Amino acid sequence: MSGATAAYEDRMRNECTTFAEATNIHDDLPPAFHHWSARHVLPKLQALGLDTLDDFFVTPLVEAAARATGDAVVLSIGSGNGEQELGWLTRAVERGATNLRLRLLEINPSMQRRAADLAAELGFADRVEFLERDFNTWTADAEHDVVVANQALHHVTDLEHLYAEVKRALRPDGVFVVSDMIGRNGHRRWPEALEVVERLWATLPAHLRRNNVTGQVDDVFPDPDCATVGFEGVRAQDVLPLLLDVFYPDFFFAFANVVDPFVDRVYGANFDLADEEHRAFVEHLGQLDDALVDAGVVSPTHLLATFRTTPVRVRYHGLRSPRRCVRDTSRVDPAGRVSFSPAGADPRGVVRGAALACGRINGLLHDGWVGELLDLPLYTTEAVHALRVTLYVPDTLTPGTLTLSVDGTRVHDVPVRSGLADYVFPLDLPARRQHALRLHADWFTVPDANGTGGDTRRLSYVLSCLEFGEATLLHAGLPPLPG
Repeated sequence: MSGATAAYEDRMRNECTTFAEATNIHDDLPPAFHHWSARHVLPKLQALGLDTLDDFFVTPLVEAAARATGDAVVLSIGSGNGEQELGWLTRAVERGATNLRLRLLEINPSMQRRAADLAAELGFADRVEFLERDFNTWTADAEHDVVVANQALHHVTDLEHLYAEVKRALRPDGVFVVSDMIGRNGHRRWPEALEVVERLWATLPAHLRRNNVTGQVDDVFPDPDCATVGFEGVRAQDVLPLLLDVFYPDFFFAFANVVDPFVDRVYGANFDLADEEHRAFVEHLGQLDDALVDAGVVSPTHLLATFRTTPVRVRYHGLRSPRRCVRDTSRVDPAGRVSFSPAGADPRGVVRGAALACGRINGLLHDGWVGELLDLPLYTTEAVHALRVTLYVPDTLTPGTLTLSVDGTRVHDVPVRSGLADYVFPLDLPARRQHALRLHADWFTVPDANGTGGDTRRLSYVLSCLEFGEATLLHAGLPPLPG
């Protein structure tokens, strides 16, 4: 078994374990989310001709049933427990679509069993077929009038294969219905959005920054990478551009960005809509979010769209055309800037030598402290053969090992001691290329928890300099840093 295959299987086991007991994966969003969506999402959908969000899913089924001479076949990709799909089927039947046949494609056997039980309970056992398949390797085995992907595509590693199979599976007049996440991989913020989120974060009192997963107050917005274990957001940023390469949008509505962390499951429950200040913050945030998306400062992270296999005229909201909503991943932000303030990417001028920070240095705090992880988007101006890291570890900490990874591959690690010192890593980076560097410290302290101060952040060291250069940096007797 190859390393890549083993890693994929590990992720798949984690994914199946995570969702095996998940009986409610769609309806547990907090009131703040529903308040925001009612004020800032639903009116835009209604202007595009949908009375409710439910119509987005149900109407294509009803229309397909009306076109079909026999049964209209609907396939749902990554159907989970099937409660959404069986709900659409119920409402489509209520609207006269009695000739629908539903196929549920889902790899998790526990979820398929729950879907089968619900289908039987609703009287649809003879109308539902269960396909226990991995959508990364599934091949089309029938023609379909409608294919639905509801919050599934951001879990897919082989989008190219899946899209090709969906296109092959659709009848000439078929429709691909997509509701999904289209932001950065792992549901992280792009630098231009993170800048806004962090500024908003700094205005919130502690009780509104309480993480409802960990129970801790997050003094700094953590911006976690959700794709490190399973497949959550594993290729989210590729979902939309690849869709537009294969299909033709018919109905297209992209929305939301900086509002996400404040109304999601992790922090959204902190907002009490009976509190006038809380409600006002959510409403002002919705207005700001819309303005930033409409102005092109940030790109949308959510998508509701239908696609065809042949060109059609597309309906979309305002200036949010399909191509305008694609985040150009070759740029640091849509305008090509480092961030709103160039100092925001490198607040202390720590990057020196034959490289530039080409984006925000995540993990480097305003006062120079670094937690366990430091992520640096890097552009090499010349060939780089060594990295010298200058950092300070107070005597109150017990340091361990500092590990350098480049583009997701571990390069080298060094033992770290207390005090101010240089640590040199060998590298082999060609000139004029972009890379993603990560430094991982396997130690940290929380001063407030261990009685050494009131700081509640997880801290590992103070970063002084990252110098990129020739192999001479590897030699002993390093010269002092300039300035």
